[in-house]
Amino acid sequence: MPDFKGVTGVEGALDEQLRGKTGIKSVLVNSLGYRQSENVWSPSEAGQNVYLTIDLAIQKAAEEALRSAPVPYSGPPRGAVVVMDPRSGELIAMASNPSFDPNEFVSGLSREEWQRLNDPKLRPQINRAMQENYAPGSIFKIVVGLAGLEAGTINPNEIYHSKGYYELTRGHPPIGDTAGPGDFNFRRALVKSSNPYFIHQGLKLGVDRIVEMGKRFHLGERTGILPRQEAAGNLPTREWREQKLGGAWFEGNTANLSIGHEIDVTPLQVAVMISAVANGGKVFWPRLVARIEPQDPFTDQQPLTFRSRVRDELKISKSSLDTVRDAMLADVEDSEGTGTRAAVPGMRICAKTGTAQIKQGRKTVGHTTWFASFAPYSDPRYVVVVMLETEQAGSGGATCAPVAQQVYRALQKREQQMKSNKPETLAKQ
Repeated sequence: MPDFKGVTGVEGALDEQLRGKTGIKSVLVNSLGYRQSENVWSPSEAGQNVYLTIDLAIQKAAEEALRSAPVPYSGPPRGAVVVMDPRSGELIAMASNPSFDPNEFVSGLSREEWQRLNDPKLRPQINRAMQENYAPGSIFKIVVGLAGLEAGTINPNEIYHSKGYYELTRGHPPIGDTAGPGDFNFRRALVKSSNPYFIHQGLKLGVDRIVEMGKRFHLGERTGILPRQEAAGNLPTREWREQKLGGAWFEGNTANLSIGHEIDVTPLQVAVMISAVANGGKVFWPRLVARIEPQDPFTDQQPLTFRSRVRDELKISKSSLDTVRDAMLADVEDSEGTGTRAAVPGMRICAKTGTAQIKQGRKTVGHTTWFASFAPYSDPRYVVVVMLETEQAGSGGATCAPVAQQVYRALQKREQQMKSNKPETLAKQ
């Protein structure tokens, strides 16, 4: 008999549970084709129901927000949205655009459909939330900041005067900065995303301590969400550069790392990182499957429930985390902040924006923009990470923050609906 098999996604990972078992029977017919007898050799077993942690309303809102992203080019936006519960690691939504309907493969594809699915620019078959590596840009300043605060090389109140650019050595092209010149303490440097401030702090720290902090978040490692279906990213070290690129590690590499270059991450890894900052230091294994239950309600078979699993503890002081979280709150609520376009009254969103150049040789061919956030400030329940690929110069505040705002509005609406549907509320009405 014709049958179908799950290949990717949850359908691929849990194909055995979803499929059930095929039954076998023998049927005896006479010469006219009429059935004479039937023997069941092996009864069929129905597949089980797999329940996800995904919230359908938020998933739809994330997909719609992503499709309407204000990117500075024609064609569908290319990016991802990840929404996670920082208290448990449960994924509430995970969207990638452009996307495709896997049912198209069942009925067969036309040449036009096949060409669209293999478009080298749109790449709809790639789940950008977890299957592609991206430079994090300025959102990595969170890691650099925590490393410096913990090592004692960053005094959050100390003033650093920026010229509006950073000159590494004589003859080296100055590293530009959108924050402009001025005096910066830690809070203002994170709010305005000052490159010179974090390069200065990163060089004081040194690459080893920056990498060590990145390892606490398990950057450069797969999150384990689905087997063989995610990229690992890359957290560079001196040894890695020597082995892979055949060169030593220089201060220029440390400067680049301090502002989120030299390193690769996935949006899902960033969601895990922001969750750990939000929840006080727990690095979760992200969870997509809530439980597996048999279809038969009268069976003796018990449902299989998946619990949250803590992968690691950051072991970072509360004062360091509070310093970073306060600066992230100001990034959305302060008039100088780069993330003000994400603000939603009543949510108190904490965020960091980022932009990273995509280069081919020395030529810039595009940018990756970010908005990494959690809310509410005093009781974090949501992490929202937005990533967009742009062809022209853009910023996370201009492209990704409006997308995150739509998602937070959907989350706020869901909370209000849940409160209004409580039995005690209905009884009062």
